[in-house]
Amino acid sequence: MFQLKTVLFPVDFSDACKAASEQVAATAAHFNAKLLLFHVVQMQPVWYGDAVGYSALVDMDEVIDAKRLALSEVLRDCDDLEIRRLVAYGDPAQAIVECARKEAVDLIMMPSRGCGPFRRFLLGSVTAKVLHDVECPVWTDTHQQQFEPRESCRSVLCAVDLRPEMVPALQWAAEFSRSQEADLRLVHAIPWYEDGHGEAASLRHVVDDARNVIAGLEEEAGVDAPVFIKPGNVAEVLREAALKYTASLIVIGQGSLHKLMGRLRTSAYAIIREAPCPVVRV
Repeated sequence: MFQLKTVLFPVDFSDACKAASEQVAATAAHFNAKLLLFHVVQMQPVWYGDAVGYSALVDMDEVIDAKRLALSEVLRDCDDLEIRRLVAYGDPAQAIVECARKEAVDLIMMPSRGCGPFRRFLLGSVTAKVLHDVECPVWTDTHQQQFEPRESCRSVLCAVDLRPEMVPALQWAAEFSRSQEADLRLVHAIPWYEDGHGEAASLRHVVDDARNVIAGLEEEAGVDAPVFIKPGNVAEVLREAALKYTASLIVIGQGSLHKLMGRLRTSAYAIIREAPCPVVRV
């Protein structure tokens, strides 16, 4: 039976973080999981005076106490949840990765921090480092400026390439879908035709080959789900499919962040930026 025992929610007190907190609480409650709220204090140099200036002395104990107080207000009304609150000092990404390992976290949930017409094309550096370094699944919120409350999960997409390394992601997506009583659909983009060129007969052959490979991956993973295949850029095809099937979540594989591991794997950041719904990297 699929279970999440511990969910880690890094808190930076941003609007994006506040918007994601409702979904975080709902996920922890659904799985009866422990929720770990984690804030990392990262001090920046502060200067006053003339061009030369001088460094301001900061009482770190006071800063940490203030952050602990602020953290105590986050999800304070969720009496039905088992919540622990921790404050650390150092590099945020490194601290989050270390905390996830130490606490045997099953899922990290954090916003991607993209806002506005320009920042939409950026991925927060902390989120990017956590996605790259941490071993457990990572949930990232919708990469947009307006944050809206979401209904319960009804449809899950799993992005698949044609490599055996996709099996764990397929299994995670299938088990999560069952736990939510949600529909699961697999999505595969054919990169060779993303420019719109290519003969129709050749395309049909590529699609048939892809379906055969995906069927083998499904059999190995113990998954049976409909498959959406379309020529094009991975992120764009996934976005189209997510809108078409009103997806609540997109699941991508762990290898998506490493260039030597396949094309889907090099597209993870673009997928997260373009997705109209949250993305989980497994």
